[in-house]
Amino acid sequence: MDLSRKERDNILRWDGLAKGFFEVYYLKWNDEPSRTAGWVRYTLTSPKKNVGKPYCELWGIFFDAENPKNNYAVKRRFPIYDLAWETRKFMVRIAGAELNMDRCFADVTDPKTGHSLAWDFRIRSGSDTYRYFPSEFFYSGPFPKTKVLSPHMDARFNGRVVVDGRQIDVCDAPGQQIHLWGARYAQRWARGHCNTFSEDPCAVWEGLDTQIRMGPVKSPHLKLFYLKFDGRSHFFNSPAYWFKNKSRWELGRWEFEFADREVRVMGVVNCEYDEIVAVTYTDPDGKKLWCNNSKVASISMKIFNPSGTLIGTLSSDHGSAAEFVDRIIFPQVLVRI
Repeated sequence: MDLSRKERDNILRWDGLAKGFFEVYYLKWNDEPSRTAGWVRYTLTSPKKNVGKPYCELWGIFFDAENPKNNYAVKRRFPIYDLAWETRKFMVRIAGAELNMDRCFADVTDPKTGHSLAWDFRIRSGSDTYRYFPSEFFYSGPFPKTKVLSPHMDARFNGRVVVDGRQIDVCDAPGQQIHLWGARYAQRWARGHCNTFSEDPCAVWEGLDTQIRMGPVKSPHLKLFYLKFDGRSHFFNSPAYWFKNKSRWELGRWEFEFADREVRVMGVVNCEYDEIVAVTYTDPDGKKLWCNNSKVASISMKIFNPSGTLIGTLSSDHGSAAEFVDRIIFPQVLVRI
């Protein structure tokens, strides 16, 4: 059976044997009627030799924009033999949970906190895979250590989520699905995505500002952006843009600017500390880093033409994804898992 390119992009890369490898599928959605959002992960880690045994995990975070005190995270670890996958079509299964091209479902109770999160969604999107890197060289070669793409860049979620027993029915909620894999996470990064703009429901923004290790040294910050505005896609992710784009971030706030021959964009993403949930990531060598994650951040952008005339604005109130990841713990945010 011939697979679409989107489906091939989602096929599991791990061969079942390699050490020093991780792979992650994650999905996020924003449900405006309930003012809630979610982020879930299906993951595997095969540690380096003598670090530990391979394992797989299910993760989830629930966000309540109206009452951040309701935010919480769950995680459940399983032995690697609870992971199953197919190569002739996209399907990944962890214990009783599954992810495929048009559906994801799971039921996770965290054994440490007692919180539970269950989801069952149908996923649809007409967009092509968004490739963060502009050439296949970056996906087949050794650089960078983490490969990332988004097969469902501008998706709609339909189904339900059950939050500690409370069921929320979701209808055409804007969302996204990402696939990443590699030998090591980046040194630090900020990443964001939004497809909930009040001015234009078809607009999409994606941003990544990352620093990676190159042997014993750290790279400059590499800044990649994408914008779909007024029906046109603008890519700011070629190597020249990595250094030309402007970006500055700290915990809870990210300012950026990027331009091509058609548009110049200035924007800011921000969220309060209580709108962030911190979780712990682990590299295959056992080293830790911390993801400070919000799916209820706010974003505003101004779009100008080359002559400097304002031609549009885009904004979303508590409808943007933003994560700030570093090798240190920020004391302003409680680490949940």
